[in-house]
Amino acid sequence: MAGLDSIRQQLSELNERERKLLTILGAVFVAILVVLPLYLISSSISDIETENQALADVLAEIQDARTELAQRDAEREAAMARYGTPTPPLGSFVENEANQQELRLREVTDQPEQVFGEFRRRAVRASMPNVELRPVIKMVTSIENSRYPVAINRLQIENYRRGDNYNVELGVLTFDRAVPETDDEENAERHTKQRGRAGPPSPP
Repeated sequence: MAGLDSIRQQLSELNERERKLLTILGAVFVAILVVLPLYLISSSISDIETENQALADVLAEIQDARTELAQRDAEREAAMARYGTPTPPLGSFVENEANQQELRLREVTDQPEQVFGEFRRRAVRASMPNVELRPVIKMVTSIENSRYPVAINRLQIENYRRGDNYNVELGVLTFDRAVPETDDEENAERHTKQRGRAGPPSPP
C-alpha cells in the first residue's frame, strides 16, 4: 500500500500538462497491448491462408499432371493397339485401294526396308497415269482412314497434256513391330525408357 500511496502522491504533484502527457502515454500503451496481439494473430492467419493457397495450387498442378499422364497413356495404348495389326503387303494393299476407286496402277515399287528400334518401316511407291483427281482424293482418304498403321508420305500430281486428267505418283508407308512383344525384364525396361512417345519415330 505504501508504494501505491507514493504513486498517488507523485501523480498529485504533477501539473495539468504532465497529467495529459501521462494519460496519452497510458492510452498508447493500452492500445499497443490490445492492437499488437490482434496484428500478430491477423498476420499469422494471413500467412496460413497464403500457405494453404500455395498448397492448393500444388495439388491442382499435380491433378493436372495426372490427367495429362493418363491422356498420354491412353494415346500410347491406342497407338500400340493399332500397330498390333500388321499391314498386309503394301503393293497389294495400294492396288486394292486403287481398284475400289476404279483406278489403274501402272507401276508399284517397293522401297528398302528400315528398322527403327523395335519397329520396321516398309514403304512403296505407285504411279497412276492419266487419272481424274476425285477418285485419287477418295483413295488417299481411304488409305489414311485405314485400320492399319499406314500413312501417305508422297503425293506428286502433274497435269496430263494440259487436260482434266493428271499423272499421280503416290508414296505409302507403314510400320510393323520388328521384334515380338514379350514380358521379360529387358523389354519392360526398354518400354519404360520410351514412355511419353506413342508409336515409332518419324521417318527421316
